[in-house]
Amino acid sequence: GRGGGGSGKGGRTPWSFFHAADGKDSLGLVALSKSIPDEWIDWRHGGRRTQERMHSTVILKMTHPEHLERLQRLAAEAAPMRVEVRELFCQHVERIKDAEVFCIGAGLSSPALRKLKDAWASESPEEQRRVHVPYDSEGHISLAYVKAEFREQAESFVQEHAAKAMENAGLLIPYISYEDEHGKEIIVPLGGGGGGSPAEAQRPSKGARKGPGPHDGGAMPIDGSVLEGGGQILRMSSSYSALFNTPISVTKIRAGRSKPGLAAQHLESFRLVRDVSGGVLTNDKVGSCEVKLTPTGLLAGEFSADPGTAGAITLMVQASLMPMLFTGGKCSCDLRGGTDVSFSPPLDFLRSVLMPTLARMGAKFSLDVVLRGFFPRGGGHVKLTVPPLLEPLRAIDMSDRGVPARVQATLYCTQPIDPQQGACVKAVKTVLSGIAKQMDVEVSQVPGPNNSWKYWLDVVVETTTGCLFHGGSEPKDLPWPGKSKGKGGGNLPDMVWKAAEQARAHLDEQLGTGAAVEVHLADQLILPASLAAGTSRLLVSELSMHSRTAIHIAELFVPDARFRQTPQGALTLLEIDGIAHEPPPPPGG
Repeated sequence: GRGGGGSGKGGRTPWSFFHAADGKDSLGLVALSKSIPDEWIDWRHGGRRTQERMHSTVILKMTHPEHLERLQRLAAEAAPMRVEVRELFCQHVERIKDAEVFCIGAGLSSPALRKLKDAWASESPEEQRRVHVPYDSEGHISLAYVKAEFREQAESFVQEHAAKAMENAGLLIPYISYEDEHGKEIIVPLGGGGGGSPAEAQRPSKGARKGPGPHDGGAMPIDGSVLEGGGQILRMSSSYSALFNTPISVTKIRAGRSKPGLAAQHLESFRLVRDVSGGVLTNDKVGSCEVKLTPTGLLAGEFSADPGTAGAITLMVQASLMPMLFTGGKCSCDLRGGTDVSFSPPLDFLRSVLMPTLARMGAKFSLDVVLRGFFPRGGGHVKLTVPPLLEPLRAIDMSDRGVPARVQATLYCTQPIDPQQGACVKAVKTVLSGIAKQMDVEVSQVPGPNNSWKYWLDVVVETTTGCLFHGGSEPKDLPWPGKSKGKGGGNLPDMVWKAAEQARAHLDEQLGTGAAVEVHLADQLILPASLAAGTSRLLVSELSMHSRTAIHIAELFVPDARFRQTPQGALTLLEIDGIAHEPPPPPGG
């Protein structure tokens, strides 16, 4: 349980705990919790534990200033602790008086943690020991609170899953978390380490900035309000932090926006990078204007991210892809959120423009699209698979646009449009005619959440030199059967014609400049180009605010990289000398 009820000035009672669920779900408790049927859950009396809420108490009611100092001293004398699942249980919850509720939970085993608790208790007056360490067990996690009518099913569930739960290899706990009266989390490393870092030594990679880093006790300061002043700073700084094992402290997050601080999508991207880097993230909550990420080393494995909103899946990929590539092993990631939402790259841009461009640099990955997701509820589901790099990224030359050679247009819909499909294809071909000699138009029915009725258009133009440009329309409501006017009404071919005009206008603007790099692609190539071996050459129409921001962050983290801008008429040639950042050798290599 949490230390609520509050005697501190901030209204909470300080306490300490450890996180029992890491990014790889080493104890298997996140997956186990998700497998408990929704209909069993008593949402009014506790519901189901998510990964972020899987805490196990260490010391309760740490109300005296000396208590944190004592915990830090005892933790410094200890070592990282291994925790294992000792049992699964289904127990009646005595503290709930207004209903009969049962708890499915896991009992934990950790002799080292028991030793730490006993050491704490031995320094407390006898009458206070049970106040601070009320449980005889070494720890437990509540997975879900179940209605009484499903008690028998819950008990059978526990019996069925107990053996497998206890087979897991266990979880290594590198630190204990202390939460003060204001709800602020303070990291207490096991085995010392200092400075809030859960690891004593961190080795900067080749090409990484030599400071400030953990060797001088500080974190690299990042001003989240400069230039673009939004998510671009957060995604790039967290990615570089993970790649170079460099702690960062980001302040003034989105300070100039109407809603400053972390939104759910930014937060989930940060948490995903935290998991890939085996790190610690403090002050990680929606609305935070300041956050600190302390990585401990890249880890290959299985990860997941779900902001619970329509937050863009493509931006979560943007934040985590480069760290995953450099883990030295295969990574997979289960991503939930929005696939095609405003103010974010759509999924087809990621799949049809960014993915093949990065493949030219040696960075390969794959996407399995399970469900599309839209504003405002999201509901999209994408599975990302990232094989490890075996050599440094290659520089890329995109200094010659060539001429448009092929147009690939896809009209997506989440419901069948058979009677009008031919007219819709004709509308797209008519509007897009003249861009290139070859044009392919297809209609693709794709699954969306909750029986959604949506359509949208994605268009990709490929040039003779392999440059790619994207245009498209935002998802809109399909006409409903029998509806002719108002929301859900209209003539679909006319609506598709307008969608094609929207895509055509963007493509004409891009192709008319003569630039070789799509405006939304340029800023996403800055980071990989800074890591690559050799000089990348990008012919752009102009450096967008996002690209300027990307260069600013890259220069902070990779001072050995070089950025040169040379005017070429109305265009700019951006040259980037990379640092040939090397991936770790494969296991056994």
